[in-house]
Amino acid sequence: MPVLRTNILANYAGQVWMALMGIVFIPVYIKLLGMEAFGLVGLMLSIQSLSMLFDLGMGGALNRELARRVHDSSATHTLGDLVRTFEWLVWPIALMIVVAVWLASGPLANHWLHPEDLSREVTAHAITIMGLAVALQWPSSFYANGLSGLERQPALNLINAGFATLRGAGVLAVLYWVSPTISAFMWWFAAVGACQTLVSAAALWRLLPTGAKSRAVFRSAELRAAGRFAGGLVAIMSLSVMLTQLDRIVISATLPLVELGYFSLAMSVAAGMGRMIQPMFNALYPRYSRLVSLGQQDLLTKLYHLSNQCLAVVVAAVAAILMVFGQDVIYLWTGDAATAAMLATPLSLLVAGTALNGLMNLPYALQLAHGWTRLTVSSNLVALLLGIPFCIWAVEHHGITGAASLWLVINLAFVAISIPLMHRRLLRGDLFSWYVRDLCPPMIAAATVALAAGWLLPSLPRNLHGILLLAIASSTTLLCAAMAAPQVRELVRQQLGRWVGLLP
Repeated sequence: MPVLRTNILANYAGQVWMALMGIVFIPVYIKLLGMEAFGLVGLMLSIQSLSMLFDLGMGGALNRELARRVHDSSATHTLGDLVRTFEWLVWPIALMIVVAVWLASGPLANHWLHPEDLSREVTAHAITIMGLAVALQWPSSFYANGLSGLERQPALNLINAGFATLRGAGVLAVLYWVSPTISAFMWWFAAVGACQTLVSAAALWRLLPTGAKSRAVFRSAELRAAGRFAGGLVAIMSLSVMLTQLDRIVISATLPLVELGYFSLAMSVAAGMGRMIQPMFNALYPRYSRLVSLGQQDLLTKLYHLSNQCLAVVVAAVAAILMVFGQDVIYLWTGDAATAAMLATPLSLLVAGTALNGLMNLPYALQLAHGWTRLTVSSNLVALLLGIPFCIWAVEHHGITGAASLWLVINLAFVAISIPLMHRRLLRGDLFSWYVRDLCPPMIAAATVALAAGWLLPSLPRNLHGILLLAIASSTTLLCAAMAAPQVRELVRQQLGRWVGLLP
């Protein structure tokens, strides 16, 4: 448990910092580049997500296998071969991404996007560099999965946080002193992405057990062994990417490019909340996998409910504050009252959907730990088939607000339907506990406190006083949510008892 606790804390520290680096400079980017060019940044994020389709399940398979083998002395010598085998696929795929985006740059600029201020030539050139930037950073997620499987989250987060800082803050120097253009922006992201991938690769190879690093070779048997599980991950990833990018694809095809910029701005805030979810998954998926492989069902059940309550506390608190104070947050961040008012409703919908999606993460980790992918594949496929016509209709009639509603509806259905189906097979009899004990108490407490704070503070001034009031409201909401969760409350009580015992 101490290692798990350290990994979770390291993940949260890293994700909080990366979230700050990802959003704090956005108003400056918009000021220097313009909202239309920032729409291309949103397109880059979509291409980055779409590029995960080419992962072919390798990252998730590597994570699971390293977690299962690293503590098995009879299997540690195979770890180097496992990594080397997947590497022979990773790098050619990265090259393929560059070529694919380059070939698509002209059609995207001339026939898909609707730029008004940027020329078609500038747009196409930016998309070409965008493809290089995505491809150079793409392999880093593979190596990050490896570090996560080894449960080396402190090292992983140090790397990610360092390069997030270099990427987010460093590009300002390029924009101010070299060239305030979208092309310069993309070139910087390409350079930082290449460095991040190389450093991540070196870290993974360095942290592998000594016996695994000597004479690592390609072994087709590793691909065959991982084939079925990786195939399920490919299907899940493909459908998930299409679901998460469906709204932006429809917006980019039907609305002006500037609307994609506004939607990307709202998504940046919601994605920042999503970073509060990922640390738990990254730390617990390898631990779930280990407990499943060892057959320790009682420990797995106990950890599952404790971790879900911890996640529910964080998700409920952050979501409640962003939904109640969303307009104030955007105004404090951008200083643009009109933009804040326009994005208040879309942001609330996106945050609610992201919160529900976050609550699905640990049940999903449990499914992957058991090697079960069929449920998620089926759920995503049904959601995509129903979501495409809904999204087209919603965007045509309600613009970006309609697009945001798709994310909420899909995840509401997942929580209501997929979780009961999962608990018919895994941890049977624990469904009621997941809904009533793990989720409801922190969610009700967070919603109550946040609404009360919103009533007491109808608007926040854009100054240090406003930031302080928001921080107090957020801290109070988080504390009340934590105290409402039974196992979290007991964990806090035990920790306080240990600290008090050390005092004179």
